[in-house]
Amino acid sequence: MTRTVHHFFGKEFSKDALRNILVILLPAILLFYTVSLDVAIAFAVGVILSSLTDLPGNRQDKTMTAIWCTPLFAITAFSTALALHYLSWGILPILGIWGFLCTLLITLGPRWGVIGNLTLIVISFTIGLKPQDPVIFALSFSLGTCCFFAVSLLQAYLSPYRSLKYAMKEGFEQMATLLQAKIKCYDEKTPLEQVYRELSLLHIKISEQLENIRSLLLREKVLISSGQHADLIWLNKIYRLIDLYELLMGIDTDYETIREKLKHSEVLPIIRHILLLLSDEIKVLENIRLMELNKDTKNSRHLDLVERSMNYIAKTMSVDLSTTVEMTDKNVEIKIKEKISTDIQNLEEIQAKANSETRSLINPILIHIKHIVAIVQQIQQATIVQDPTWVSTAAYKNFVPTTNKRQIITKHIKTRSPIFIYSLRMATLLVLSGLVGYTLPEYRYASWIILTVILVARPSYATTQRRNYQRIVGSLIGIAISLLITLLTHEPMQLLSIAVITLYGFFLFNKPDYLICVIFITIAAILALHLYEGNIWDLLGSRLAFTLLGSTLALIGCFALPVNHQKNMKSLSDTLIDNYQNYYQRLRARLCEDTVDHQELRLVRKHAQTSLAQLYDSLDQFQKEPRYKKLDWTDLISFQTLAYRINALLVGISVSITKSIEQENDTALLQRLQNIEALINELYELGQSEKLANKAHKAPAVVS
Repeated sequence: MTRTVHHFFGKEFSKDALRNILVILLPAILLFYTVSLDVAIAFAVGVILSSLTDLPGNRQDKTMTAIWCTPLFAITAFSTALALHYLSWGILPILGIWGFLCTLLITLGPRWGVIGNLTLIVISFTIGLKPQDPVIFALSFSLGTCCFFAVSLLQAYLSPYRSLKYAMKEGFEQMATLLQAKIKCYDEKTPLEQVYRELSLLHIKISEQLENIRSLLLREKVLISSGQHADLIWLNKIYRLIDLYELLMGIDTDYETIREKLKHSEVLPIIRHILLLLSDEIKVLENIRLMELNKDTKNSRHLDLVERSMNYIAKTMSVDLSTTVEMTDKNVEIKIKEKISTDIQNLEEIQAKANSETRSLINPILIHIKHIVAIVQQIQQATIVQDPTWVSTAAYKNFVPTTNKRQIITKHIKTRSPIFIYSLRMATLLVLSGLVGYTLPEYRYASWIILTVILVARPSYATTQRRNYQRIVGSLIGIAISLLITLLTHEPMQLLSIAVITLYGFFLFNKPDYLICVIFITIAAILALHLYEGNIWDLLGSRLAFTLLGSTLALIGCFALPVNHQKNMKSLSDTLIDNYQNYYQRLRARLCEDTVDHQELRLVRKHAQTSLAQLYDSLDQFQKEPRYKKLDWTDLISFQTLAYRINALLVGISVSITKSIEQENDTALLQRLQNIEALINELYELGQSEKLANKAHKAPAVVS
């Protein structure tokens, strides 16, 4: 339990939650006593909404967010407050136009999508607060925005690699989870299709995480070109993490063959035990490495003063377990190493006594296991292992390409674009929400309809339904707890203290668990409004009624304006096959011509894995659409399974060529490559089959 608490409060979002609540409270209290309550509230709302745009990133990302959000939020808050004050019906065109334009920002990436989403929430909060003076409100709100971004930029300047550190920590956690899933590959009792399904979902998450790490790493020109020892250690550990994923994704022999040939031996149980131990070691490794990286950072030229302050406050709020956890983890690590070594020896003894066919199956597995152990040891050591596969400063743009924002947005302003349809849907839903608010004058806080639509309505039905469930259930629980609190106490300071604590809980769970986040923000909002305006029953009734109404509108929007990808499953499969063929050609060129461009191999592998993740994501969304639940998905699942096998086999050969500690000869690798070529052709034929093409056409992909 104590380890779990320590681990949770060690996350980046936990530190950010503490930072956010402090930036809100201290200035807001000062403004309340020196100016007025309305100014303090507007300031606090500005900080809250600005903090929600603060995604993990480097200084460039944080600066871009601040530059765009500060004027955008100010203009939105002022125009909305002005319309409320002088022409209330003017809110409707603001909702429609802003709803369309802000949703369209999704085309530029997740960070821009969050900026657009929060801009719409600014409108909702402004309507809910009904400011009497638009100018004072806009200035106070903008002051909160500027205050937060000043702190955020200061933190990014003092600790430029903060998000990269936490992204790497998350990467280790996901590698441990991947190893646990891989154990099932060597369990003949678990159906392989089920295993591939689980691995495909993991692949989506890990692919996104590694893409995030690449983006954070390769855009730090100072870091990747630095000659300082501390920076080179960082690079070494990050590249080892990416290499570890490549190794875990690669195989030399199909799991079907391994299961069939080794099911009656002791090999499979030993392999499963080794993988379990390696998973535990990576978990321990993640804890120890982060602590040592923190120590290295404090002694380097990048002194994270803000982070150290957050750590100190967090320790006073919870339990200081860092020293105890570190000592315990190191002891566990030593024991795990001993067990892994024993299992490897047992596997080598079985291999030595086995026939040639069994030895040929065990050998590549042993090589892979030894290589994983070697990579883990390299990560554990504070040394620099030079590697020719590292990406040079000149080539980083190929891995993190820059894009022309105007061209991207123009590309999606067409009726066949899924984002265009989604933007149109959001604009329509927001205008309808505003109309409903005006036609129900007996209810107050109609802005909750707008807020619910913004938070719940998503392009896909499955995601919208999940967010609906989380918001409705979270609101119901929050309303019940709020009612209980108001019945137990009427003391304003106690209610205010509980509201502050639950606001902190909102920040704490905003990223890891939206359901718990909704519970906390419901309590905080109801208690704060109860203190500000009174009547608890109006608050509870309005919150429930308008949340249900907003959720209903969001669901209706999914059916009234369904979102379809311009690139359907057919085009996604074609892209994947093209990337596989390109990957195959690069590997063949290396084996036939004995020349290899390591950076090019990294790039083709990245393209293959990215397109595979996109295929998995689209298929997962298809199967959750209510219109297609009764379809026979056998062919698409077969395509998915074969695609995963090909990717694993291609990565396996790539590892053998570039990094394996025991390389096979080129003739054997060419034979394996020819077998993969046959599988790629089979995948192509399956993708071109009329049945699969028709099904993909009938089941358009959705944006997630």
